[in-house]
Amino acid sequence: MLIQKRFIQKANIKRWFWGITIATALLLSFRISQILQFQEATAESQEEVLPQLTAELDALKVEHKRLQAKWQSQLLAQIAPTLTDEREAVKRQFVDFLEEIGSPGTAALAVMIHDPSKSVRRNAVEALGEIGEDERKAGQNYDAAAIGIAMALKDDSDGVFREAVAELGDVRPTSAESLAVVVPALIAVQTKGSSRTRDDVLDVLGQIGEDLAENGESTDTIRDALIAGLNDNSPKVRTNAIAELSDIRETSTKTFTALIHALSDDAKSVRARAEDVLIKLGRSHAVSITPLLVSALTNSPSATTRGHVVDVLGEIGEALVKRGESDEMVVKPLLVALRDANTDVRRNAADELGEMRAKSPDAVNALTQALADSSKNVRRAAQKAIRRIEAAK
Repeated sequence: MLIQKRFIQKANIKRWFWGITIATALLLSFRISQILQFQEATAESQEEVLPQLTAELDALKVEHKRLQAKWQSQLLAQIAPTLTDEREAVKRQFVDFLEEIGSPGTAALAVMIHDPSKSVRRNAVEALGEIGEDERKAGQNYDAAAIGIAMALKDDSDGVFREAVAELGDVRPTSAESLAVVVPALIAVQTKGSSRTRDDVLDVLGQIGEDLAENGESTDTIRDALIAGLNDNSPKVRTNAIAELSDIRETSTKTFTALIHALSDDAKSVRARAEDVLIKLGRSHAVSITPLLVSALTNSPSATTRGHVVDVLGEIGEALVKRGESDEMVVKPLLVALRDANTDVRRNAADELGEMRAKSPDAVNALTQALADSSKNVRRAAQKAIRRIEAAK
Protein backbone atom coordinates (compact mmCIF):
# COMPACT_ATOMS: atom_id res chain seq x y z
CA MET A 1 0.00 0.00 0.00
CA LEU A 2 2.95 2.30 -0.67
CA ILE A 3 0.86 4.28 -3.17
CA GLN A 4 -1.66 5.37 -0.55
CA LYS A 5 0.90 6.10 2.15
CA ARG A 6 3.04 8.28 -0.05
CA PHE A 7 0.54 10.12 -2.22
CA ILE A 8 -3.02 10.12 -0.89
CA GLN A 9 -2.17 12.70 1.74
CA LYS A 10 -0.38 14.92 -0.76
CA ALA A 11 -2.76 14.91 -3.70
CA ASN A 12 -5.91 17.05 -3.59
CA ILE A 13 -8.27 14.37 -4.96
CA LYS A 14 -11.84 13.50 -4.02
CA ARG A 15 -11.95 11.23 -0.99
CA TRP A 16 -14.46 8.84 -2.54
CA PHE A 17 -12.02 7.97 -5.33
CA TRP A 18 -9.32 7.08 -2.85
CA GLY A 19 -11.82 5.16 -0.73
CA ILE A 20 -12.77 2.95 -3.66
CA THR A 21 -9.12 2.57 -4.63
CA ILE A 22 -8.04 1.47 -1.16
CA ALA A 23 -10.99 -0.88 -0.73
CA THR A 24 -10.35 -2.51 -4.07
CA ALA A 25 -6.67 -2.88 -3.33
CA LEU A 26 -7.27 -4.41 0.09
CA LEU A 27 -9.93 -6.78 -1.20
CA LEU A 28 -7.80 -7.97 -4.12
CA SER A 29 -4.67 -8.45 -2.04
CA PHE A 30 -6.55 -10.12 0.83
CA ARG A 31 -8.48 -12.49 -1.43
CA ILE A 32 -5.44 -13.67 -3.37
CA SER A 33 -3.41 -14.01 -0.17
CA GLN A 34 -6.20 -16.14 1.31
CA ILE A 35 -6.11 -18.45 -1.69
CA LEU A 36 -2.36 -18.79 -1.46
CA GLN A 37 -2.48 -19.57 2.25
CA PHE A 38 -5.19 -22.18 1.68
CA GLN A 39 -3.21 -23.84 -1.08
CA GLU A 40 -0.08 -23.91 1.06
CA ALA A 41 -1.97 -25.49 3.96
CA THR A 42 -3.54 -28.05 1.65
CA ALA A 43 -0.18 -28.91 0.17
CA GLU A 44 1.27 -29.54 3.62
CA SER A 45 -1.60 -31.82 4.67
CA GLN A 46 -1.72 -33.96 1.57
CA GLU A 47 1.73 -35.32 0.97
CA GLU A 48 0.55 -37.82 -1.62
CA VAL A 49 -0.48 -35.07 -4.04
CA LEU A 50 2.26 -32.68 -3.03
CA PRO A 51 3.97 -32.38 -6.44
CA GLN A 52 0.73 -31.51 -8.20
CA LEU A 53 -0.34 -29.03 -5.54
CA THR A 54 3.10 -27.45 -5.48
CA ALA A 55 2.95 -26.91 -9.23
CA GLU A 56 -0.53 -25.40 -8.92
CA LEU A 57 0.67 -23.18 -6.10
CA ASP A 58 3.64 -21.94 -8.13
CA ALA A 59 1.38 -21.20 -11.09
CA LEU A 60 -1.01 -19.32 -8.81
CA LYS A 61 1.83 -17.27 -7.36
CA VAL A 62 2.94 -16.30 -10.85
CA GLU A 63 -0.61 -15.33 -11.77
CA HIS A 64 -0.93 -13.40 -8.53
CA LYS A 65 2.21 -11.46 -9.31
CA ARG A 66 1.01 -10.74 -12.85
CA LEU A 67 -2.40 -9.55 -11.70
CA GLN A 68 -0.87 -7.46 -8.98
CA ALA A 69 1.47 -5.74 -11.45
CA LYS A 70 -1.40 -5.22 -13.90
CA TRP A 71 -3.59 -3.74 -11.19
CA GLN A 72 -0.81 -1.48 -9.99
CA SER A 73 -0.15 -0.30 -13.52
CA GLN A 74 -3.81 0.48 -14.22
CA LEU A 75 -4.32 2.22 -10.90
CA LEU A 76 -1.22 4.37 -11.23
CA ALA A 77 -2.13 5.32 -14.79
CA GLN A 78 -5.51 6.53 -13.48
CA ILE A 79 -3.89 8.51 -10.69
CA ALA A 80 -1.40 10.32 -12.95
CA PRO A 81 -3.92 12.64 -14.72
CA THR A 82 -5.44 13.69 -11.38
CA LEU A 83 -2.13 15.25 -10.34
CA THR A 84 -2.12 17.86 -13.11
CA ASP A 85 -2.93 20.76 -10.79
CA GLU A 86 -0.77 19.58 -7.91
CA ARG A 87 2.46 21.28 -6.88
CA GLU A 88 5.47 20.35 -9.00
CA ALA A 89 7.22 18.86 -5.97
CA VAL A 90 4.35 16.39 -5.49
CA LYS A 91 4.40 15.34 -9.14
CA ARG A 92 8.15 14.91 -9.18
CA GLN A 93 7.93 12.77 -6.05
CA PHE A 94 5.29 10.68 -7.79
CA VAL A 95 7.60 10.22 -10.79
CA ASP A 96 10.42 9.15 -8.46
CA PHE A 97 8.10 6.58 -6.92
CA LEU A 98 7.09 5.26 -10.34
CA GLU A 99 10.73 4.81 -11.29
CA GLU A 100 11.35 3.02 -8.00
CA ILE A 101 8.65 0.39 -8.55
CA GLY A 102 9.77 -0.27 -12.13
CA SER A 103 7.56 -1.91 -14.77
CA PRO A 104 4.18 -1.29 -13.08
CA GLY A 105 4.93 2.44 -13.21
CA THR A 106 5.56 2.58 -16.96
CA ALA A 107 1.98 3.32 -18.03
CA ALA A 108 1.68 6.16 -15.52
CA LEU A 109 5.01 7.63 -16.63
CA ALA A 110 3.73 7.58 -20.21
CA VAL A 111 0.93 9.82 -18.94
CA MET A 112 3.31 12.07 -17.00
CA ILE A 113 5.31 12.93 -20.14
CA HIS A 114 2.32 15.12 -21.07
CA ASP A 115 2.41 17.08 -17.80
CA PRO A 116 2.31 20.91 -18.10
CA SER A 117 5.67 21.16 -16.33
CA LYS A 118 8.67 20.54 -18.60
CA SER A 119 10.71 19.61 -15.55
CA VAL A 120 8.23 16.87 -14.66
CA ARG A 121 8.11 15.71 -18.28
CA ARG A 122 11.87 15.46 -18.43
CA ASN A 123 11.98 13.52 -15.16
CA ALA A 124 9.32 11.16 -16.49
CA VAL A 125 11.36 10.50 -19.64
CA GLU A 126 14.46 9.86 -17.55
CA ALA A 127 12.51 7.45 -15.34
CA LEU A 128 11.22 5.56 -18.38
CA GLY A 129 14.80 5.30 -19.60
CA GLU A 130 15.99 3.86 -16.29
CA ILE A 131 13.17 1.32 -16.23
CA GLY A 132 13.70 0.36 -19.87
CA GLU A 133 17.43 -0.07 -19.43
CA ASP A 134 16.94 -2.21 -16.31
CA GLU A 135 14.38 -4.37 -18.11
CA ARG A 136 16.68 -4.78 -21.11
CA LYS A 137 19.59 -5.87 -18.94
CA ALA A 138 17.31 -8.31 -17.13
CA GLY A 139 16.15 -9.81 -20.42
CA GLN A 140 12.58 -8.59 -19.89
CA ASN A 141 10.17 -6.93 -22.31
CA TYR A 142 10.78 -3.17 -22.37
CA ASP A 143 8.57 -2.16 -25.29
CA ALA A 144 6.30 0.03 -23.16
CA ALA A 145 9.23 2.07 -21.85
CA ALA A 146 10.76 2.53 -25.31
CA ILE A 147 7.45 3.54 -26.87
CA GLY A 148 6.77 5.97 -24.03
CA ILE A 149 10.13 7.65 -24.54
CA ALA A 150 9.55 7.87 -28.30
CA MET A 151 6.37 9.83 -27.65
CA ALA A 152 8.44 12.48 -25.86
CA LEU A 153 10.39 13.18 -29.06
CA LYS A 154 7.47 15.42 -30.06
CA ASP A 155 7.94 17.62 -26.98
CA ASP A 156 8.30 21.36 -27.60
CA SER A 157 10.95 21.64 -24.89
CA ASP A 158 14.46 21.15 -26.23
CA GLY A 159 15.52 19.74 -22.87
CA VAL A 160 12.81 17.09 -22.87
CA PHE A 161 13.48 16.27 -26.51
CA ARG A 162 17.22 15.83 -25.93
CA GLU A 163 16.56 13.68 -22.88
CA ALA A 164 14.29 11.43 -24.95
CA VAL A 165 16.97 10.99 -27.61
CA ALA A 166 19.58 10.17 -24.98
CA GLU A 167 17.35 7.63 -23.22
CA LEU A 168 16.50 5.87 -26.48
CA GLY A 169 20.23 5.52 -27.07
CA ASP A 170 20.57 3.76 -23.71
CA VAL A 171 17.45 1.61 -24.05
CA ARG A 172 18.19 0.48 -27.65
CA PRO A 173 14.81 -1.01 -28.62
CA THR A 174 14.96 -4.13 -30.80
CA SER A 175 11.49 -5.70 -30.93
CA ALA A 176 9.28 -5.25 -33.98
CA GLU A 177 6.55 -3.70 -31.84
CA SER A 178 8.77 -0.99 -30.36
CA LEU A 179 10.71 -0.31 -33.56
CA ALA A 180 7.46 0.25 -35.45
CA VAL A 181 6.98 3.31 -33.22
CA VAL A 182 10.53 4.35 -32.31
CA VAL A 183 12.16 4.41 -35.77
CA PRO A 184 9.49 6.58 -37.49
CA ALA A 185 9.52 8.88 -34.46
CA LEU A 186 13.29 9.33 -34.72
CA ILE A 187 13.14 9.89 -38.47
CA ALA A 188 10.45 12.52 -37.99
CA VAL A 189 12.76 14.58 -35.75
CA GLN A 190 16.14 14.03 -37.42
CA THR A 191 16.14 17.64 -38.65
CA LYS A 192 14.94 19.02 -35.30
CA GLY A 193 17.06 20.87 -32.75
CA SER A 194 20.75 21.70 -32.67
CA SER A 195 23.39 19.99 -34.79
CA ARG A 196 24.54 18.14 -31.69
CA THR A 197 21.06 16.75 -31.10
CA ARG A 198 20.63 15.84 -34.78
CA ASP A 199 23.94 14.05 -34.52
CA ASP A 200 22.64 12.14 -31.48
CA VAL A 201 19.50 11.12 -33.39
CA LEU A 202 21.68 9.61 -36.13
CA ASP A 203 23.69 7.80 -33.45
CA VAL A 204 20.54 6.15 -32.10
CA LEU A 205 19.35 5.23 -35.59
CA GLY A 206 22.79 3.78 -36.28
CA GLN A 207 22.73 1.74 -33.07
CA ILE A 208 19.34 0.33 -33.98
CA GLY A 209 20.63 -0.43 -37.48
CA GLU A 210 23.64 -2.28 -36.08
CA ASP A 211 21.39 -4.43 -33.91
CA LEU A 212 19.15 -5.21 -36.87
CA ALA A 213 22.14 -6.10 -39.05
CA GLU A 214 23.54 -8.42 -36.39
CA ASN A 215 20.18 -10.19 -36.23
CA GLY A 216 20.03 -10.54 -40.01
CA GLU A 217 17.07 -8.16 -40.30
CA SER A 218 16.46 -5.47 -42.91
CA THR A 219 18.16 -2.11 -42.37
CA ASP A 220 16.57 -0.40 -45.39
CA THR A 221 14.57 2.13 -43.35
CA ILE A 222 17.59 3.01 -41.23
CA ARG A 223 19.77 3.25 -44.35
CA ASP A 224 17.40 5.69 -46.02
CA ALA A 225 17.32 7.86 -42.89
CA LEU A 226 21.11 7.93 -42.69
CA ILE A 227 21.38 8.79 -46.38
CA ALA A 228 18.96 11.66 -45.74
CA GLY A 229 21.39 12.78 -43.05
CA LEU A 230 23.95 13.42 -45.79
CA ASN A 231 21.87 16.49 -46.70
CA ASP A 232 22.14 18.05 -43.24
CA ASN A 233 23.62 21.55 -43.16
CA SER A 234 26.18 20.54 -40.53
CA PRO A 235 29.40 18.88 -41.78
CA LYS A 236 29.67 17.03 -38.48
CA VAL A 237 26.21 15.51 -38.90
CA ARG A 238 26.96 14.56 -42.51
CA THR A 239 30.23 12.94 -41.47
CA ASN A 240 28.44 11.00 -38.74
CA ALA A 241 25.80 9.81 -41.20
CA ILE A 242 28.58 8.28 -43.30
CA ALA A 243 30.13 6.63 -40.25
CA GLU A 244 26.79 5.10 -39.26
CA LEU A 245 26.26 3.75 -42.78
CA SER A 246 29.61 2.05 -42.43
CA ASP A 247 28.74 0.63 -39.01
CA ILE A 248 25.53 -1.01 -40.22
CA ARG A 249 27.53 -2.54 -43.11
CA GLU A 250 25.07 -1.29 -45.72
CA THR A 251 26.24 -2.32 -49.20
CA SER A 252 23.35 -1.54 -51.51
CA THR A 253 23.70 0.41 -54.75
CA LYS A 254 21.72 3.16 -53.07
CA THR A 255 24.33 3.45 -50.33
CA PHE A 256 27.29 3.35 -52.71
CA THR A 257 25.72 6.04 -54.90
CA ALA A 258 25.12 8.30 -51.90
CA LEU A 259 28.67 7.83 -50.63
CA ILE A 260 30.16 8.56 -54.05
CA HIS A 261 28.04 11.71 -54.21
CA ALA A 262 29.51 12.68 -50.81
CA LEU A 263 32.95 12.76 -52.45
CA SER A 264 31.79 16.09 -53.90
CA ASP A 265 30.85 17.54 -50.50
CA ASP A 266 32.02 21.06 -49.70
CA ALA A 267 33.56 19.88 -46.42
CA LYS A 268 36.93 18.15 -46.58
CA SER A 269 36.09 16.04 -43.51
CA VAL A 270 32.97 14.67 -45.20
CA ARG A 271 34.83 13.83 -48.41
CA ALA A 272 37.62 12.12 -46.48
CA ARG A 273 35.16 10.04 -44.46
CA ALA A 274 33.22 9.06 -47.57
CA GLU A 275 36.44 7.96 -49.25
CA ASP A 276 37.44 5.86 -46.23
CA VAL A 277 34.07 4.11 -46.10
CA LEU A 278 33.99 3.50 -49.85
CA ILE A 279 37.42 1.89 -49.59
CA LYS A 280 36.30 -0.24 -46.65
CA LEU A 281 33.13 -1.42 -48.38
CA GLY A 282 34.65 -1.57 -51.85
CA ARG A 283 37.41 -3.99 -50.91
CA SER A 284 34.83 -6.72 -50.39
CA HIS A 285 32.27 -5.53 -52.96
CA ALA A 286 34.48 -4.58 -55.91
CA VAL A 287 32.13 -5.93 -58.57
CA SER A 288 29.19 -3.88 -57.27
CA ILE A 289 30.94 -0.63 -56.56
CA THR A 290 33.51 -0.29 -59.36
CA PRO A 291 31.03 0.51 -62.19
CA LEU A 292 29.57 3.29 -60.03
CA LEU A 293 33.03 4.70 -59.38
CA VAL A 294 33.89 4.55 -63.08
CA SER A 295 30.72 6.47 -63.88
CA ALA A 296 31.68 9.18 -61.38
CA LEU A 297 35.21 9.33 -62.78
CA THR A 298 33.83 9.81 -66.27
CA ASN A 299 31.01 12.23 -65.51
CA SER A 300 32.04 14.32 -62.52
CA PRO A 301 33.05 17.88 -63.44
CA SER A 302 34.95 18.19 -60.16
CA ALA A 303 38.66 17.35 -60.21
CA THR A 304 38.53 16.91 -56.44
CA THR A 305 35.83 14.28 -56.78
CA ARG A 306 37.69 12.50 -59.56
CA GLY A 307 40.81 12.49 -57.41
CA HIS A 308 38.94 10.81 -54.54
CA VAL A 309 37.49 8.25 -56.96
CA VAL A 310 40.99 7.39 -58.18
CA ASP A 311 42.11 6.86 -54.58
CA VAL A 312 39.21 4.48 -53.92
CA LEU A 313 39.80 2.56 -57.14
CA GLY A 314 43.46 2.16 -56.28
CA GLU A 315 42.70 0.74 -52.83
CA ILE A 316 40.18 -1.68 -54.32
CA GLY A 317 42.76 -2.72 -56.89
CA GLU A 318 45.33 -3.43 -54.17
CA ALA A 319 42.80 -5.63 -52.35
CA LEU A 320 42.11 -7.57 -55.56
CA VAL A 321 45.82 -8.15 -56.18
CA LYS A 322 46.41 -9.32 -52.61
CA ARG A 323 43.60 -11.86 -53.04
CA GLY A 324 45.11 -13.06 -56.30
CA GLU A 325 42.16 -11.77 -58.33
CA SER A 326 42.19 -9.90 -61.62
CA ASP A 327 42.71 -6.15 -61.31
CA GLU A 328 41.54 -5.40 -64.85
CA MET A 329 38.26 -3.78 -63.78
CA VAL A 330 40.26 -1.21 -61.81
CA VAL A 331 43.29 -0.77 -64.09
CA LYS A 332 41.22 0.31 -67.10
CA PRO A 333 39.59 3.34 -65.40
CA LEU A 334 42.93 4.28 -63.81
CA LEU A 335 44.49 4.37 -67.28
CA VAL A 336 41.71 6.75 -68.31
CA ALA A 337 42.48 8.88 -65.25
CA LEU A 338 46.13 8.94 -66.28
CA ARG A 339 44.99 11.10 -69.23
CA ASP A 340 42.75 13.39 -67.12
CA ALA A 341 42.86 17.12 -67.78
CA ASN A 342 43.76 17.77 -64.15
CA THR A 343 47.37 17.34 -63.08
CA ASP A 344 46.56 16.06 -59.58
CA VAL A 345 44.21 13.41 -60.94
CA ARG A 346 46.88 12.18 -63.37
CA ARG A 347 49.48 12.06 -60.61
CA ASN A 348 47.04 10.16 -58.35
CA ALA A 349 46.39 7.63 -61.10
CA ALA A 350 50.12 7.00 -61.58
CA ASP A 351 50.59 6.58 -57.82
CA GLU A 352 47.75 4.08 -57.55
CA LEU A 353 48.97 2.01 -60.49
CA GLY A 354 52.34 1.81 -58.79
CA GLU A 355 50.83 0.88 -55.42
CA MET A 356 48.89 -1.91 -57.15
CA ARG A 357 52.00 -3.12 -58.96
CA ALA A 358 49.89 -3.15 -62.14
CA LYS A 359 51.91 -5.43 -64.44
CA SER A 360 49.73 -5.49 -67.53
CA PRO A 361 51.34 -4.29 -70.79
CA ASP A 362 48.68 -1.57 -71.09
CA ALA A 363 49.55 -0.22 -67.64
CA VAL A 364 53.29 -0.24 -68.25
CA ASN A 365 52.89 1.43 -71.67
CA ALA A 366 50.62 4.14 -70.25
CA LEU A 367 53.04 4.86 -67.42
CA THR A 368 55.93 4.99 -69.87
CA GLN A 369 54.05 7.57 -71.93
CA ALA A 370 53.38 9.53 -68.73
CA LEU A 371 57.12 10.00 -68.35
CA ALA A 372 56.69 12.72 -70.99
CA ASP A 373 53.80 14.43 -69.18
CA SER A 374 53.85 18.23 -69.05
CA SER A 375 53.73 18.09 -65.25
CA LYS A 376 56.89 17.34 -63.32
CA ASN A 377 54.86 15.76 -60.51
CA VAL A 378 53.14 13.38 -62.91
CA ARG A 379 56.46 12.39 -64.48
CA ARG A 380 57.94 11.63 -61.07
CA ALA A 381 54.90 9.60 -60.04
CA ALA A 382 55.06 7.60 -63.28
CA GLN A 383 58.76 6.92 -62.84
CA LYS A 384 58.23 5.75 -59.26
CA ALA A 385 55.33 3.52 -60.34
CA ILE A 386 57.42 1.85 -63.05
CA ARG A 387 60.20 1.12 -60.55
CA ARG A 388 57.71 -0.51 -58.19
CA ILE A 389 56.23 -2.64 -60.94
CA GLU A 390 59.66 -3.75 -62.11
CA ALA A 391 60.71 -4.63 -58.55
CA ALA A 392 57.60 -6.78 -58.12
CA LYS A 393 58.29 -8.93 -61.20
